[in-house]
Amino acid sequence: MLINFKKEYNKLFLNDVRKSIEEFNLIESKDKIAVGLSGGKDSVFLLLCLKLIKQTFLKDFEFIGINIDLGYNMDMNLLQNFCNENNIEFISEKTNIGKVVFEDRHEKNPCSLCSTLRRGALARVAKAKKCNKIALGHNSDDVIETLFLNALKVGKLGSFHPNSYNEEKKMHIIRPLVYLREALIERLVDNYNLPVIKNNCPVDKKTSREEMKKLLISLEKIYPDAQKKIITSLKNVNIKGLW
Repeated sequence: MLINFKKEYNKLFLNDVRKSIEEFNLIESKDKIAVGLSGGKDSVFLLLCLKLIKQTFLKDFEFIGINIDLGYNMDMNLLQNFCNENNIEFISEKTNIGKVVFEDRHEKNPCSLCSTLRRGALARVAKAKKCNKIALGHNSDDVIETLFLNALKVGKLGSFHPNSYNEEKKMHIIRPLVYLREALIERLVDNYNLPVIKNNCPVDKKTSREEMKKLLISLEKIYPDAQKKIITSLKNVNIKGLW
């Protein structure tokens, strides 16, 4: 797919992306942004959005795509071709993270260590490419699932912020898709025939996050506007009501 702006995109999804960018000051002029590309639907859709934003946004910024190869033999050729077609620089950094997590360490909670190592590698490559921000493809459902995970599994109240700063890495982490539902992204990725790479991770779809997805689905059967109310609650905090 060659990315070109269409007016219909505004109502479908771009207005919500612009809203997050403006509300949380995600993108500024002269930014160079590294987009973390896992091969999944969210990160490739983020590429689409940033390309369209760049075509219609008044701020001058750059972005590149970075894939951290975990060693799961995922074929990224379709994604690389998509980037080449749209003049997006694509970098694939080979690592042994998969081996470390599943063979060397035998982690009971492999996702946590994998995420830490992957983010570290992504930040290292991003800094080498003179990027000052990393963009991740977390959507609205991811925000709520993380909130549920923290509350029910850890005993902590909170989720990730759309714009955070990693003091150690000296890098801003931005999430422009936080107002978009996962189902919408999945449908649009399919409609636009965007390249999605099969995830070969041994624990894909077998984590606690899948339980939280089911919890959100069950809540929305009882409270249809649950997603909107929960997202709003993250910006409407009663500090005095917290211990």
